[in-house]
Amino acid sequence: MEISWIPDPIRVGQRAVLRILLNDGDPTGKYRFTFSQLGTGELPFGGVSAEIEHTMELGDDFEPEVLFTTEGVKNFKAVKLATAKVQRTDVEIANIDIPVLAAIVPQVPTQTVALVAGDPPQSEDEVLWSFIRQLTDQLRFEEFHEFVRPRLTGLSGPEWFGTDAYRRLFRAAETFVEAAADPLRAVERKRLLKHEISRDTVVDSLERSYVSSERDDLAQPFLRFDPAIAGTTGPAAVFRGAAVDPAEFPLPNVPFVELIWNYWHEEGGLVQTMNHILARFQNRRIGPQYDALARFDLNPLLPLRNLLWGFTEDEQSRLTVRRRAAEYMVQYGLPLVGRAVPPPYTMVDRRTQFLEGFHALLHAAHEFYKERDDKTVDADAFPLLSSLREVHLVLAHGAHNQFADLPLVARAEMLTMQWILAQPEMREFLGGPTMVPYEEDWMDRVDTMKSIQGWPEASITHFFELAVHGEQILLSIRHGRWNESGRTREDAANWALTWRNEIQRYIHAYRTVTGVDLATTVDATMPSVLLARRGARQIRRA
Repeated sequence: MEISWIPDPIRVGQRAVLRILLNDGDPTGKYRFTFSQLGTGELPFGGVSAEIEHTMELGDDFEPEVLFTTEGVKNFKAVKLATAKVQRTDVEIANIDIPVLAAIVPQVPTQTVALVAGDPPQSEDEVLWSFIRQLTDQLRFEEFHEFVRPRLTGLSGPEWFGTDAYRRLFRAAETFVEAAADPLRAVERKRLLKHEISRDTVVDSLERSYVSSERDDLAQPFLRFDPAIAGTTGPAAVFRGAAVDPAEFPLPNVPFVELIWNYWHEEGGLVQTMNHILARFQNRRIGPQYDALARFDLNPLLPLRNLLWGFTEDEQSRLTVRRRAAEYMVQYGLPLVGRAVPPPYTMVDRRTQFLEGFHALLHAAHEFYKERDDKTVDADAFPLLSSLREVHLVLAHGAHNQFADLPLVARAEMLTMQWILAQPEMREFLGGPTMVPYEEDWMDRVDTMKSIQGWPEASITHFFELAVHGEQILLSIRHGRWNESGRTREDAANWALTWRNEIQRYIHAYRTVTGVDLATTVDATMPSVLLARRGARQIRRA
């Protein structure tokens, strides 16, 4: 007798077919087929019984269907039942074990269930924000240093006498800053800006600015009379359309610089450091106490001596602290504290609402980040939109008089100061912490001067963070069209997510410098007052 099964092996829950054939010599007649070692309640033969009888003839093909619900070895027996005439007792013909394997569990792909924030909304201002980030990065000191190097390298001996070398340095600084005043021309000349900023990108960015020159309601061009066009002379020709020709502005747009960059560098001690060095260079003592720079002896054969000479001679042409302080008040209502600074009440115009509005915006941004990071909350960016409109209007109110000129000149002057401080000779004299990772080469000189003079301990690194990131944030607010009625909370949300790194770093640096955490409160106390308080506490502790 041949016994086989399909499929082989048999698995739990799988229907199989047993094939039973009689060979030559096997007795024909009635057979009983049984299974043993079955699970409780198992009925293998078609789900009916564990035992079945069937009459087998030679060549008969008996194929019962089986179904097992448990795994294990099942014993199968085939017994030829006795007959009265030929066979008096039952005879076992076959006894085999049939293994039944465990069922195959289908591999269900793992499904990850998580709460995630949705994709950030899109905004047409993204090209403007990207351009602001690229431009401000390329106005950093490292880029300025590379820009100046070939212009001062290789000067002959006579050019290092008098003020020629310094004037060449300052002209390079003015040219460098032109990229912020007229970025389109800088790109077309392939100067200052990197080549990856295309002309189309600059044009699109300028068009997104709310002060775009395409908007005649904000920028009415001067009228220039051309007698060749008019064919006549006299005042009457001005009123003829053919005689009127729009004149080009010196700047096609509001400059892409913010005076807050200068304010935080000044609060950080950059200008004061240069003033003390210049005083010692001229053998002047500042204050009655012992001068910590008494041993400041420059080699007359090295370039730094000549640069300081030219810097000193140009003092009457530079912006005074009074002029910068007055413009800080016009733009941001931020006063400086010092003997050379006039009291705030002498200022005609002050932006008294800026600091509270700006800090409220930063606080609202922090709250928005918290809500967005909590995946169970749908963050609402409408408070951000309201704060953006408020700060945008305050900045726009201050954009007059010296606004388009003084920030550019102040930037060129402070870049020149940084370049002079970064010279190796300056570090040889002042010394400084050799293992502190400063962002730019001039910064350790300022921190060293703070240590020498006993000024507030906060590192220039934090003031640098406030200057760089504060400028980027304010540029994105000033140039954005936040006061248009079509602005939605999605635009504000995209702004906050785009500038998240800059906003959070500004908040951290502000807390480090002033002790005020804008993430938890909206504090409109002037930074100069907070810095003075911290300086006084430092003196008392000393």
